[in-house]
Amino acid sequence: MFFNKKNWLKGYITIEIRGQYPEHFFDMCARYGIPSWDLTKKNATTAIGKIKLTDLSKLRQVKKRSIYKVYFKERSGLPFFLHSLKSQKPLLIGCMIAFAIIFILSNIVWRIDVTGLDEEIENKVLAQMEAYGLEKGSFQWNIDSPATLQRKLLEDIPELLWVGVKKNGSAFHLEGVEKTSVEKPEETEVGHLVAAKEGVIVDLFVSKGQPLVQPNDVVYKDDILVSAYLEQQEEGDETPKTKPLAAEGEVIAKVWYKSEISIPLTNHYHVLNGQAETKHYLHFSNILLPFWNFSNPDYTNYQIETEEKNFYFLKWKLPISYLKQTIYKSDVIEEKMTKKEAKTQALEQAKRELLRQLPLDAEIIEEKVLHEREESGKVKLTLYYTVLENIAKKQPISQGD
Repeated sequence: MFFNKKNWLKGYITIEIRGQYPEHFFDMCARYGIPSWDLTKKNATTAIGKIKLTDLSKLRQVKKRSIYKVYFKERSGLPFFLHSLKSQKPLLIGCMIAFAIIFILSNIVWRIDVTGLDEEIENKVLAQMEAYGLEKGSFQWNIDSPATLQRKLLEDIPELLWVGVKKNGSAFHLEGVEKTSVEKPEETEVGHLVAAKEGVIVDLFVSKGQPLVQPNDVVYKDDILVSAYLEQQEEGDETPKTKPLAAEGEVIAKVWYKSEISIPLTNHYHVLNGQAETKHYLHFSNILLPFWNFSNPDYTNYQIETEEKNFYFLKWKLPISYLKQTIYKSDVIEEKMTKKEAKTQALEQAKRELLRQLPLDAEIIEEKVLHEREESGKVKLTLYYTVLENIAKKQPISQGD
């Protein structure tokens, strides 16, 4: 059994030996380096055994040196199986055509499902997907990946808040969430307005509550700016004179920020120059088998973009896929700046970074350079900003406080 499995790919032959003491013939085969197995002696003059197809030429030499008669009874293994297929060409061609048709049909989009959207947005999504090349009857390898489709839909359809694209065999499933304008309910929770950060009060705009600060006052984080009580509770009173309310208003204060930033005097940029080479592969496990454009471009600097398409047979994903690799040539550009230019760029960058941290209504009123130095090919600045912003934030209180 071991030899049957081991030699099936190379093929083996069942032979019948006739003559006196036929087992001696297999002894001769062993001496000539011809292994045999499954030996059976039928009677005193007949024995059966199996040998490898590759030992057939050696068997003929042994036959010439003996008086035994050799008969071939059975041929087994892959070589004989393939040879038998040659005589059944119509069947073989029919199987190949059937396999090709099933393979092609398995890689065609047959269904597109959209859920979670109303009819108008759903039709808009389907029309947009058709513009991307995704429609019933289109080939799957010509369609972008689900992640790319999601990004494009969110960019092109502003009514979508979120969309998910999932591929399952020959079907695409889309689930979306529409944007809805929900009016934020008015906050009715009672509480003070306290300082979100340290600063100097510049102005107050209070619509509800009792102000406890005035312009030019220095306040620290969590200090109460506007009280929820219209009348202040006297010392020793356990019960406040009035019920608390939800304090509302804005408290504009001067706030100071410190920033450190460095800008190199020499920058290197990789810029694509338009030259590119495309290579095509079949991807199997960890093996890449090129089948178009075998040469590698002699680019010193380059960027690689890879796109992979899977193949399917019925609902199963095949372990082989098509991979397209685009190699873009890039040029390295060196840009040198003067110290003055680097300083200007550092000031602009520091200001942009600060504005990203501030509320939209905040205003930078003063900018100072505390320290400036050139070190290791970089201009380093220490900056100090004065900002006007609303520092009031809500601090809820319970009715029992």
